[in-house]
This record gives sequence, structure tokens and C-alpha cells, in this order.
Amino acid sequence: MTKKIFTGIILVSLIIMLCCTGLIMGVMYDYLGTQIDKELENEANLAAVSLEQEGSDYLSQIGKIGSLKSRVTLVAADGTVLYDSQADAGTMENHLNREEIQEALLTGEGHAVRESATMASETRYYAKKLNDGTVLRLSTDHYSQLGLILDTFGMVVVVVAILIALAAVISHNITRHIVKPINDIDLNHPDIPENYEELAPLLHRIRQQNLKIHHQMESLRSRQEEFNIITQNMREGLLIINTEREVLTWNSSALRILGAPAKEAVRTQLPEGNVLALNRSEPFRKAVEESLAGESSRQQLSIGGETYEILASPAFREGKLTGAILIIMNVTEREIGEQLRREFTSNVSHELKTPLTSIYGIADMLTSGLVKPEDVAQFAGTIKEESSRMISLINDIMQLSRLDENEDGKEKKEVDLYLIARDVISRLKSRALQEDVQLELLGKSTVIEGVDYILDEVIFNLCENSIKYNRPGGKVTVTVDRERDAAVLRVADTGVGIPKEDLDRVFERFYRVDKSHNKKIPGTGLGLSIVKHGVAFHDGTIALESSEGVGTTVTVRFRSASEERKQ
Repeated sequence: MTKKIFTGIILVSLIIMLCCTGLIMGVMYDYLGTQIDKELENEANLAAVSLEQEGSDYLSQIGKIGSLKSRVTLVAADGTVLYDSQADAGTMENHLNREEIQEALLTGEGHAVRESATMASETRYYAKKLNDGTVLRLSTDHYSQLGLILDTFGMVVVVVAILIALAAVISHNITRHIVKPINDIDLNHPDIPENYEELAPLLHRIRQQNLKIHHQMESLRSRQEEFNIITQNMREGLLIINTEREVLTWNSSALRILGAPAKEAVRTQLPEGNVLALNRSEPFRKAVEESLAGESSRQQLSIGGETYEILASPAFREGKLTGAILIIMNVTEREIGEQLRREFTSNVSHELKTPLTSIYGIADMLTSGLVKPEDVAQFAGTIKEESSRMISLINDIMQLSRLDENEDGKEKKEVDLYLIARDVISRLKSRALQEDVQLELLGKSTVIEGVDYILDEVIFNLCENSIKYNRPGGKVTVTVDRERDAAVLRVADTGVGIPKEDLDRVFERFYRVDKSHNKKIPGTGLGLSIVKHGVAFHDGTIALESSEGVGTTVTVRFRSASEERKQ
């Protein structure tokens, strides 16, 4: 408002100043023109008298000494130029058609004004008919309207600038004086300011509206406090809607789950009060529609990589449907667990089916008498090998199950990682010799809190993998040491390595790199999964570094026994 008043005053002042300037310039122009015309007429009268008395001698005198300020031209009755004080009369065109000449021939005298080629000046003419029928014409140049404006432009700009600055100061003070009483109005307790009676109806309505808003806010505040007390500890989202799909009540968890930034966003996101504006997915819409149809509904909804379950129940009052209650629960972990169980069951079934099929086939051949006596030992060896594979697989599965549920049954105690690693290497020496792989143990005694046979299995699986996936003449180095406040187990080999795209998946159950190639390498595919769970059981961390054709290094860090006791 202040800006508009100030701008209005300045614009009015500027318009008035420009109008005044134009008017003054016009008056000045007319005044100067009138004065010049009078001077030309006086000079012409004097020149006419002298010319009639002295004749051609007077004209010569004008050309020599310039006794007249104006240009003098003598024109014959037929328009021929007889004399001109500033040009050669013989070269000048006939002047009979000139306005001032024609007027002088008819009335005895004539006036004319013609603009110059530059438009910044103009020439004013006065012609007088002499007794002999010739016409004496005097002319002079002076500013045109444009020339007058251009000549005085700088001065006008300075004056206008000063006036604008003065108007700005005055306008600012007037504006502040006008607006101050309005700005000083207390909208919570509006009073009519002096000299502003026109605002009385508005202030009266503001006062009434304030009372109404106050009562409404008190009611809303009371309801909000009740709602916060009930829902402040709920992790689940809560929405209560009426039969028109309008949101009556909500909690912050519901808005967070559905992606609304704050409670205030409900009003902006629901311009028409429709709950579907919060989420327009098919499961959410179906839950709303089924609950408002009087039926309970259970739907699953995916938002931002999380899985939510919507439980929608209709609400009745005296047998009449009045709305619905929607509870939104995060079931991501449950779904992931179920997915892992399904994959695990499928993989276990597949892994068990393969040796069982082989055993069943060989047993069928043996019972049918299709095997030659000399081949019985070979088939029996196959049965033994497949049975051993099944037993190993079942043992690994049982161990994983115990680690998953943290139901190992043994309490942690102080164990020496170096001694466990030394025992593992001694058990794997014969396997390493068969594969032409060198085993080496480095480091020193390092004590941690743990379960000895689980740590034994962790180290055994790491070393066994390093031997299996090594190359003839390769090497496996096991290092046990302390680094700062952690016990470190590092198993490094010079084997085939792991492709980058498989590094994140090698700890998954039953996952084996390059499965077509590794069918020749025995194993259940659960070794590194057991390692991962065994390390997690001891609250450790595991890191994997590998390059194809160079080798793999697995680094496991545990808190030392002293750090465990501090915790």
C-alpha cells in the first residue's frame, strides 16, 4: 500500500511537471515568434521608406555594410527576384508562388513561417508591397519548437530532476503519514483510528472474525492434543476418513509413509479433502473403496522401496456407515524374510534333489541287477560321495540356521585366533598338497571373546575356498594380528579372483561365481554365507578385495578381548 501511494504521488507530480514544461515551452515559442514578426515588420517599414528615397543605392548599402540584421529580398510583381542580400538574385528561382509574396501582392503585406531542413530551426518571412508594385521581403531564422526544446533540454532535465527529488521527499513523508495509522492497527484488537471512519466496517468484521477464529482454534487445539496423546508413539500410519473420502484425522506417521512433508501439507495436498490425493496407487484406492463399501480390506503397498500393509476397516454408527479407519504398517522386513525363506527352501530343495536323484538312480540299477559285479564298488563309491555331499549340505544348513537365530547354545569366552588358525592350516595341509598350493601362517597370538568352533569354521571355510579357487603353484597366506583396538584375520590367495560384478553377491547362500566352470569344484555354496553369519555372530566386520587373475584378500575384524570387557 505504501509503495502504491508513493508511486501514485510521484507519477502525478511527474505528469504535472511535464505538462507545465510543455505549456511553458509553447508559450515561450509563441511569444518569441510574435516578437520576431514585429521586428521584421518594423525593419521592413524602415527599409521600404529608405528604398523609395534612395533607390538602388540603398540596396548596395545593405549588401556592403549589412545595415539590417534580416535577409532582404526584392521581388518584382511577376515573381522575378531583383535583389537578395545573401544570394545571387540571378540564380534564384521565381518567387511568385511563395505564400508571403502572393499575400503581399493581394493585401499589401504578407506573413509566412517555413521550417528548415534540419527541423531544429525555422524561417519567418514578412513581405511588403511597395508603391512601384515590387515586393520587399525580410526574413530571419530562429528556433523551431523542436530546436527550442533541444536547446533548453539540459536545463529542463536539471529542473525536472530537482523537482522529482523534492517530490519524492515530500511524497515519502505524506505516504508515511497516511499509512502509519493503518499500520498501527492491532488486528487482534482492532480500533478505529482517527480520521479513518471509512475503515470502521472492515475493522468490525475483523473483530467478529477474530472471535470466531479464536473459538475454532480452541476446539481444534483440544482435538489435536487428544489426537497427539493417542498417536504420538504409533509407528503405524493412521487415517480416519468419512464417506465422502475426506480426511478427518491423521497422524505424522501416515503423512511420512505417504510422502507428505508435514501435517500442514494435508490441506495443500487435499484441496477437495479427498484422501486419494495422498496416494493414487491401485492398492490404496482399493483399500479405501472396499472399506467405504462396508467391507474390511487388506492390501500391500510399495513406496520408496519399502513394503507396507494397509488394514482398512469400515466404521459404523447405529448401523449406518460413517467412514473408515486405515492403518498402514511397514512389513518390509517380514516380506524380505519370507522372500529369503522361499529362496532358501527352493535352493535347498534343488541342492538336495541332485544327490538324491543320483543315489536313487544308482540304487535302482543295483537292485535291478543291471550293474556288473566288478562295477559295484565304483557305484557304491558314487553313493558314498553323494551321501557325503548331502551330509555336508545338511550340516551347513543346520549351522546357518543356528547362526540366523543366534541359538548356538555356547557362551563366548576368550579364544586365541592364532591358535585356531594354526589348527585349521594343519588340517588342510594334505588338501593343499593335492592342489599344489602353499599354506603360510603369519602373525601372533590374538585373543578375542568368541565361540571357538564357530571361529574355526569361519577360518576353515575361508582357507578352503582360497585353496579350491587357487592355481597350481599358488599360495594362501593367513595373517592374525592386532591393528589398534581390533583383532584382524586376513586370508590372501593368488587364485583366479572374483569379477567385480560378483563381489557383492559372493556371500549369498548357494551363490557361486561362474557356475558352469565351478561345477567341477566340490562345495555346497554355503561356505561364505557361514563365514558372513559367523562374523556377524561375533559382531565383527568383513571386507573383500579381489582382482581377476591376481587373487583375493578377505579381511575380518573383531574387537579384542580387552575392548569387549570395556563394553
